[in-house]
Amino acid sequence: MMNAADARERGTPEKNKQAKKVAFVLSGGGNRGALEVGALLVLLEHEIQPQILVGTSVGAINAAFLATNPTLEGARSLERVWLEVSDKVFSQKDYISAVWRLVTRKSSLYDSNKLRDLLESYFPEGIRQFSDIKAVELYITAVDLQTGELRVFGKDRSESILDAVMASSALPIVFAPWKYEGRQYVDGGVVSDLPLRVAVEAGATELYAIDIGPLQLARRTPKGVLRVAGQTIDAVISHQLANELGWSKGLPGEAIHYIEVGGFEKVRFWDFSRTAKMIEKGRLACLEHLRRRGLL
Repeated sequence: MMNAADARERGTPEKNKQAKKVAFVLSGGGNRGALEVGALLVLLEHEIQPQILVGTSVGAINAAFLATNPTLEGARSLERVWLEVSDKVFSQKDYISAVWRLVTRKSSLYDSNKLRDLLESYFPEGIRQFSDIKAVELYITAVDLQTGELRVFGKDRSESILDAVMASSALPIVFAPWKYEGRQYVDGGVVSDLPLRVAVEAGATELYAIDIGPLQLARRTPKGVLRVAGQTIDAVISHQLANELGWSKGLPGEAIHYIEVGGFEKVRFWDFSRTAKMIEKGRLACLEHLRRRGLL
């Protein structure tokens, strides 16, 4: 029989249960971020609740919105946002403007302020700093353009959530580096598209990592400046992901759920017409993962 000293050392079942700390880690993937939404819906439908949310690029957008209400209701609200913004992000007029910005040597194809205004219009009132998030810990990653180092927003709770999201979403070529507190930042996926280490360093004991990044590089030689730039970024991201997943093999087998959601890789980054189909694909992929792991 276990004595009182052994019980204190090992912890009671209830205490061990409380020690569990679940993190959702969301990768980048542009307009394919709707795939993450489908996976998030399934996790929350099956009462898998996060205590930590970590995101980069579009994953930062999804993580930030879910952090304001990390419940099934919040995930459904995020789904509605994605379905509503399908025609508000890029338009034919934006495409013409992008060509002009390219010709006139601007630092990006698109104006970041339109994305910022759109995100701000959907963000709940009273949620501006990380300290305003009460139900979970939120961390957003970006890359310091001057040093090349990964910056983890959210450690300092006084930081601006919206600025962190914009910094993390500043995909080179597409959006200009985002300026915040005297520094310039670009998309966090350049250094770590699936920031597992950030979640572990924050104390996570179980990770649900949703990866919607580039699954494979195009076999044909890309033509055109945009395609060359895009494949270059994908190559960097793929290399960094391999490093991150290699590192994660040192974690206990039950500690990480790697949910890979493929599909729609050929959809142009300005095309949001397939959002509903992406959400459904994310749902199916997550359900299949839970079945394989015996969690259904």
